Amino acid sequence: MKTSYDKDYSIVICTYNPDERLLARCLKAVSGLDREGLRTEVILVDNNSRTPVRSLAYVQEHTKDIPGCQILEVKEQGVKYARMAAIEKALGKFIVYIDYDNEPAPGYLQELKKLNERFPQVGAWGPGHVYVDFIDGVDRKIEGYARMAFQERHDADTEFSTERDWQHCYPFGTGLCTYTFLLKEYIQLALQGRFTQPGRTGAALTSGEDTQMVLLCISKGYAAGVSPALQMHHIIPRNRANRKYLQRLAWGTGLCYESCMLEVFPERKPQLLRRLMAEAKFSRQALKRTINTTWHRNPMKKFELVRFLSINAGIYTALNKPLPATVVNIVKFLNLQ
Repeated sequence: MKTSYDKDYSIVICTYNPDERLLARCLKAVSGLDREGLRTEVILVDNNSRTPVRSLAYVQEHTKDIPGCQILEVKEQGVKYARMAAIEKALGKFIVYIDYDNEPAPGYLQELKKLNERFPQVGAWGPGHVYVDFIDGVDRKIEGYARMAFQERHDADTEFSTERDWQHCYPFGTGLCTYTFLLKEYIQLALQGRFTQPGRTGAALTSGEDTQMVLLCISKGYAAGVSPALQMHHIIPRNRANRKYLQRLAWGTGLCYESCMLEVFPERKPQLLRRLMAEAKFSRQALKRTINTTWHRNPMKKFELVRFLSINAGIYTALNKPLPATVVNIVKFLNLQ
């Protein structure tokens, strides 16, 4: 393990064609972080935005107030490549991912320092309190589901685990803090072709690279967890706080989950084979559920349908099996891709 670092924390902010309202709030929050006694740097990654982020007046205004801030331009599209480029440049002992729609509490780094010192066996930390802020409002009929989908959580206790299956206390990508040496190993495994999840690319809502970063910590004998001392606001605008976006998000995240797990833990394959639904049964159930929910007034029924499709399609994808034609047509009908 590398023990000498130029910085304590490298804060990485990845962005692509950002909404000014979101990125401005994020940068303002990052500039206001309590850094007393800490050596930090901030890497703002522009993942091939149409208008270069460094040319935006509000970015120039906010970044001048952020100590050790640099802008890194990454042309290869996809958050995975943006994060990998930042990992390669990072000089901190820990990397903290602050998405451009995140607003960390002022004491975020100081609370991380306490946790890292008290629990060195934990390789990945995330916020126990995530508050979703729908800045343009949200339909009350889907608000509860939307808050869950955008990772709102309120954990009363600091918890962590080493289970080789996803646990409630495992952190998501929002505000994720991880040992840098583990993430550099992640890069090597990705370059070797072991980790293939692309993360979100343009309009595609598949994910997975942040999940694999957490799972890699587990596979290397470290724990992962969350603490209520870590607090974050997740800022969601109108173009994401709607049914169509949430359905596509559910499809993308569900589709890649088992592939994420299997690439880190290949021993899961027999378990997946047992859970694989036969093509005829998958087709029948998918068609029946689609017919039953197409005209249903309760929006939750459509989310349940998408969840069913994504979980089972994800098993097919992880095992490199083609989806049944009926399922493919339903996915197209629902505009999930």
